[in-house]
Amino acid sequence: MQYLTPQLTKEVISRLKIFENDLCNVFQRYGYDLRDNLGRRNQLVSQAQEKEFARSLRNIYKEVIEDGSPGKPDIYIVDIDKELECKLSSGSGKSKTFSLQTDWVTLENKKELDYLYLLTTPDFEGFCALLFRGLTTDDFYPPASGSRGKARMNKSVAMKKCEVLHGRVINKKSLMIQKWGIRKGMTEIEKNKKIEDLQKELHESDNTSRKEKIVEMIISESRRYNKKIDKFHQNVLSWLTKDDEFSFEFHKV
Repeated sequence: MQYLTPQLTKEVISRLKIFENDLCNVFQRYGYDLRDNLGRRNQLVSQAQEKEFARSLRNIYKEVIEDGSPGKPDIYIVDIDKELECKLSSGSGKSKTFSLQTDWVTLENKKELDYLYLLTTPDFEGFCALLFRGLTTDDFYPPASGSRGKARMNKSVAMKKCEVLHGRVINKKSLMIQKWGIRKGMTEIEKNKKIEDLQKELHESDNTSRKEKIVEMIISESRRYNKKIDKFHQNVLSWLTKDDEFSFEFHKV
């Protein structure tokens, strides 16, 4: 059942942008910069994320409860008995990687949960909204020591349960397999055309020395093209053995 839609998501993001901008203005008035600490910024906006999604859901469902206190679901849609966990992240590190974490114990106790991950750019202008249905502990790596019970998503597994509500998810593995597959196919076409032209010339030539030269060219060109084709094929095989690698494309609202 689709209870969150791209249109609803865009409407909520628009309100969150206004809220975040108002917070920036309040901080500036006191000589602070809200975006100096994105983790703290996200903590402030995450409560609004829960409330605003719940507000929009109330236009569809009769009873929607939002309660981010420990042990309680961020959003509970009573009408359809659906719990939704909300996460807001601007990434971590210089490269802004998104590990998509959860609290392991909570998920272990609940057995299965839906998650809404709202990913943002530091300036809060670009967004990627991901809805995961029915995640379990099998979709996450066990918490590392010192992680305070936070578990990192195994994207190779969990992305099969993902619905992109805004923005785009890019699977680098699929793109690279496609890239090298296309190059291999194009090179095979070039090879066939080249050899076909040489064989036609060989058939039409009456000059013995020229015929010998053409035969040498056919052997040489076949080897050259086969070397390139094998290289592209090996690249495809190499990517097939790798885990999926995902990146996120952020779209404005």
